[in-house]
Amino acid sequence: MRHSESGLTLFELMLAITIVGILLGVAVPSFTTAMRNSQQIAVANELLSSMHFAREMAIRRNARVTMCPSSSGTNCQAVTWDQGWLVFVDTDGDGTVDGDEPVELVAGLSGLESITTAEFGNAIIYRPNGRAMVATVATNIGQMVLCDQRGAEHARVAIIGMSGRPRIDRVLMDGSAPACP
Repeated sequence: MRHSESGLTLFELMLAITIVGILLGVAVPSFTTAMRNSQQIAVANELLSSMHFAREMAIRRNARVTMCPSSSGTNCQAVTWDQGWLVFVDTDGDGTVDGDEPVELVAGLSGLESITTAEFGNAIIYRPNGRAMVATVATNIGQMVLCDQRGAEHARVAIIGMSGRPRIDRVLMDGSAPACP
């Protein structure tokens, strides 16, 4: 009986390796882009969810609720939003976490290069009517720009409108393109 031997020739093996290399060369950049998009969307959704949580809590408890940047997760700090944030019921309205004001929500490091804002540098304060307040009662709107290493063309914008309801968009409130540092 004769047995036929099967196997690959060197040419067939090199051809298979070349095809796999080409497929990986096409797939890896797409996979990297998908991973970065996924990470950025996750941070944007976490920020948006925290804003909704703070707004709902302010309405439900009929009290001011503050959302502020924090890297420690225990008190408001003069850090950037991309280092994390927390939400607490600010019963005395002083913008700081006091002993009788428990922290209700803590969000960790964002993994983004930057989260910048002109209006909400120190905190977002939700009033009992659900509207946001910045430095004064008259200022009710604002935005935060979320950027990663890909720059402004991939940035997302968290916008708080007059009603206090937050949303995510690709453009600023005035319709212009966002800028990343």
